[in-house]
This record gives sequence, structure tokens and C-alpha cells, in this order.
Amino acid sequence: MFAGPNGSGKARAKRKWGGCSHRSGTIRLNTDLVRKPGGLLEYVVVHEMLPLLEPTHGERFVALLEQHYPSWREARAVLNELPLAAERWTVE
Repeated sequence: MFAGPNGSGKARAKRKWGGCSHRSGTIRLNTDLVRKPGGLLEYVVVHEMLPLLEPTHGERFVALLEQHYPSWREARAVLNELPLAAERWTVE
């Protein structure tokens, strides 16, 4: 049975959409995901939670990704095309 992560965090990261530590059971998500097209946040959450079940990105990981988010390849392709660096906000 899968109970979920032990903890989570959010950050305005410049290089990653998310991360998971399977040893501590924590995941981190880039706060900029909320401004990206629908469904991408869900893909990143699934992708970052799966290492809690399968710590490598091997065949079992891919099979689990297919099971829990069948359109993951499309979502990954869209994310790879979007800017990752945090945008600068200015007040006028």
C-alpha cells in the first residue's frame, strides 16, 4: 500500500520542476508550475512521488508512470519546451 510522502516543500527553483528524496520520503515542487498549462503540475507530482515506490528511472518506474499518468510523454515534452528559470517581476 502506498501512503504518500512524509513531507513536501515548495520553492521557486531555477533548474528543476521538482525533486524527490526516496530516503527521507519528501518531495519538492517548483512554485512556477501553477502558472503552466493544466495537467503539468499533476504530471510532476506523479513523477516525483513514484521514486517512493521505485527509486530508479528503470522499466518499473516507466510502467508505473504509464499506469498513473498515461500521457506523461506529452506532458514531459511540453515541460521541456517551457522556460524554467524564474521570471523577474517588476512593479510599475
